[in-house]
Amino acid sequence: MTCLQSFCSSFQLCFVIILSTIFVNPKLNASTNPGSDKERFEEVADQLDLGGVLYGYVSVDGDLSGLAKFVNSFMSGMKEIDKGVSAHIPDVDIEALMQISGLDSISALGLSSIQLEEGFRNKVYLHAPNGVRGFLSMFGDEAKPFEVLQLAPSGADIVIQQDIKLKTFYNEVVMGVLGGSPEQGGKMPLGPQGMMMKMMVDGMMKQPLPPPLTFTGEKIIKDLDTNIMVIIDADPSKMIRVENKDLAMPQIHGAILVDNLGWLAGNLIKLLEAEMAEGGKGVPPFEVIDNANWIGLKLSIESEAFSKRDRKEIKQFGLQNAMIAHHRPSGKLIATTSKEFAAGLFSKKPKLASDPVFLAKTKGLPKQGTAISYLSPVLMTELRKFIKEAIEVENPPEKEHKRDDRFAALSMLDFFLPEGALGEAMVTTPTEDGLLSVGNSAYSHKSKILMGAAVPSLVGVAMFTIGQQVDRMIQPYEAFEDLEIPKTVPHNHEHKNIPEKP
Repeated sequence: MTCLQSFCSSFQLCFVIILSTIFVNPKLNASTNPGSDKERFEEVADQLDLGGVLYGYVSVDGDLSGLAKFVNSFMSGMKEIDKGVSAHIPDVDIEALMQISGLDSISALGLSSIQLEEGFRNKVYLHAPNGVRGFLSMFGDEAKPFEVLQLAPSGADIVIQQDIKLKTFYNEVVMGVLGGSPEQGGKMPLGPQGMMMKMMVDGMMKQPLPPPLTFTGEKIIKDLDTNIMVIIDADPSKMIRVENKDLAMPQIHGAILVDNLGWLAGNLIKLLEAEMAEGGKGVPPFEVIDNANWIGLKLSIESEAFSKRDRKEIKQFGLQNAMIAHHRPSGKLIATTSKEFAAGLFSKKPKLASDPVFLAKTKGLPKQGTAISYLSPVLMTELRKFIKEAIEVENPPEKEHKRDDRFAALSMLDFFLPEGALGEAMVTTPTEDGLLSVGNSAYSHKSKILMGAAVPSLVGVAMFTIGQQVDRMIQPYEAFEDLEIPKTVPHNHEHKNIPEKP
């Protein structure tokens, strides 16, 4: 999942945080304008689905700023009570940091889940009527068609696209913390030292990196308002045996594509050439490729850095043609398992945008946005199969002392990756007054909340059963004399009979 979508899928945590702030500062309960509360609720409701298995709404208008003021007041009070505390509590303006982070731009949170023919339609909405700022602004603010759907091959199993505005993040958050950006009215949350730190960082960013590199940190920041795509295709027809285990996994082909950073490939070549000029066994195992479409580094399987066993494993996993290179026609920097797979992304072969399985799993989702993630049913089925086989290899049914561990592990697998998993898809898109994430899933938000609550119990059961086994192994023989039901105990991986009491 993308960064923003992971944030949204953990939405239930927001309720806990908001509730905790209410208990910390009871003054946050009172609304200064009930009329605006009603209007805000209606605006959030317009983005959600009513009448499903779950609907949630929380107004946080002013709550986070109120909490920040409370923390500031508390810290100031502590310093007044005990002057020695001042040496241990930094001079930080929490309210100013909250403004810089942009979290105070959110005035309400909402979520909903309705049942579909297959699975659920889940929505998470962050209401920010004055626009998102700070941290949230780094995830983009302009809905666009998803280019990755025109590149990923039909049948691809993991597809992700995410707008990343790191230049915006750097300008609004990092520089805001250090010295105060114009948008923040010149505030300096770190006190007078902030301006000096800002000048130091500015100076460092303008300096060229050490030779043979020639670009500056400022150049990287400038190009980091970018777009990241991940495309992974598993091939179940080509299974790879995992060494020393009775397991098999599909061969994986994949690529990571980043806009605007293709020029980095030339600098990677300069680094390699500098290492080669020095000689020795520390030379990275790459060779230069340079043709009409590509310039960059390809894995050199014949390099002395690899042992015979390394070469065998690289070939086994199909990585002998792995490369990181600048695709000249598109300007993208691409890291891929093979040049052939990367080149195929720009071919006229059938693409994911017209794949019937993908279209079924994304039915009803927005066609444009700032982020999309998709996991195919085939991938989830193969992943479940592999994990289940791994559990059974580590906890075979014939080993009685492994029975509890096996049960706990399989229970967690059924919780998180049920048999017949339907695939997952989610799109995040900006709205006029906030950010909306819409997903099709085998789980509703209600199920995810319940699973989140159950995970500690499942982990606890697993740890308890493991602890029991360890405890039995280290107990002296006499400790088992009063046990009447168990006739055997594990000891040094063997079962020894325990004499029955006379």
